[in-house]
Amino acid sequence: MIKKIAILALSATFLVSCGKSKSGTQIGEEVCECSKKANAMDPADPKRAEAQKDCSVKQGEAWNKVKDDQKKADEFNAVLAKCAEEQIKKSFGQ
Repeated sequence: MIKKIAILALSATFLVSCGKSKSGTQIGEEVCECSKKANAMDPADPKRAEAQKDCSVKQGEAWNKVKDDQKKADEFNAVLAKCAEEQIKKSFGQ
């Protein structure tokens, strides 16, 4: 009986730890990395536009995950604002 309870408790702990949702910061960083990779592609590469489009889709999906949680939404927006600023500066050689 105790063995079954211990196994159940360990299983529940495992499921909870695996099911933890990502923070708004982590979600924003994933979108940022996607954008950085797509924008770093050679402008002549025909796959660049598709990669950028995929990142836009990913950003929309990510927003849907965080929009109902103000803390996550704020974290997400802060990461994307910083990411955009970095990419704009990079594009101007700064």
